[in-house]
Amino acid sequence: MKAHENRFKLLAGNFSIEKQHYANIGLDERLLSMFLGGVLMGRGLKKPHKLPFLAGIYLAYRGSTGKCAIYEKLGIDSRHPKAVNIRGEFDIDKPAAEVYAYWRNLENLPGSLKHLLDVKVIDNKLSHWKSNILGNMFPIDWNAQIVKEEPGRLIGWRSLPGSSIHHVGRVTFTETADGLGTKLHIILSYHPPIGGIGAGIAKLLNPVFENLLVKEIKSFKHNIEEAVPF
Repeated sequence: MKAHENRFKLLAGNFSIEKQHYANIGLDERLLSMFLGGVLMGRGLKKPHKLPFLAGIYLAYRGSTGKCAIYEKLGIDSRHPKAVNIRGEFDIDKPAAEVYAYWRNLENLPGSLKHLLDVKVIDNKLSHWKSNILGNMFPIDWNAQIVKEEPGRLIGWRSLPGSSIHHVGRVTFTETADGLGTKLHIILSYHPPIGGIGAGIAKLLNPVFENLLVKEIKSFKHNIEEAVPF
C-alpha cells in the first residue's frame, strides 16, 4: 500500500512546460513597432486585405513578441547591437613615409576622396569633416579626433559625441618588401543608428559601402601616385 502511495505521489508531481521566446528586438523598437502597427491597422480597417493593414498586423506581432523574422534571417539581435566593420588593403606605388605624410595633412583628402567634400583642421588632433556619401541631398558631417598616432606608420581616430555618424577608424602604412611601395590597410568600425533597423540596413548595404571604399582608395591611389614628390 505504501509503495502504491509513493508511486501516486510521483505521478501527481508538479510539472511545467518551459516556453522559450527568441526575442531579438529591444524595448524601444518594440514600442515603436506597436505604435506604428496600431496606426497602420487603424487606417486600414476598411481594407483589411490590403498591404498597410497586413503590415500593421505584422508590426503589432513584432512589437508584442519581441521577435522579428527578418532580423532572424539576417542574424541581427538589436538588443545587443554590434559594430559594423569594413576593412580594405591596397597597394600604392609610393614610399610609405610619403603616403603617410600626404594622408596626415588632412586637408589633402577632399581632393583625393570623391565623396569627401571638406576637412577643416581645428588643431593637431581635432578636425571637422563633411561628406556626401549618402548623396548630394543628404550631406553629413562629424568631428573627429586622432586618438593614436605612430608617425610614418599609423593613424587612428574616432568621431566625437554629437557627430551625425559615430565611428572609429585606423589606417596603417607598411613598406612593401622592396621599400618602394606601401601597403595601405584601413579599418572602419561604426554603430548603425536606430537600433536593429539601422543594423539591418547596414548589413544589407555593407557590400555597397565596401565597393565605395575600394573606389575611394583607388581615387586616393591615383592622386598620390600622380602627385609631385614633396
